[in-house]
Amino acid sequence: MKKWLVLAAALLVALVLKLGYYTSYEDEEIKTTFFIKHGLTPRLQFFNIFANEGDDKPLYRLRGDEREMVIDYCRYRLGIETRLQSQAELDACNVR
Repeated sequence: MKKWLVLAAALLVALVLKLGYYTSYEDEEIKTTFFIKHGLTPRLQFFNIFANEGDDKPLYRLRGDEREMVIDYCRYRLGIETRLQSQAELDACNVR
C-alpha cells in the first residue's frame, strides 16, 4: 500500500512539472487549452496573448509584465528561447 502511495505521489509531481494550460476567450466563452511543457517548472497556468479574438499587440505596446508572460509562454509551450527584443521574435511565438 505504501508503494502505491509513493508511486501516485511521484506521478502527480511529474504531471504538475510537465503539464500546463492557458485560457482563451472566443465567442464570449472561455476555453482552456492543456499542453505538455517543453521544460520542467511547477507553474501550471500560462498567459497566451494571442489566444483572444482582439487584435494582437505589437511589441512596443507590451508592458514589462506582459513581456515576461510571453517569454514564459514561448519557452514552456513552444520551446522557443527568446528575449523579445524585436517584433520578429514576438511574431515567431504567434506563428505556431
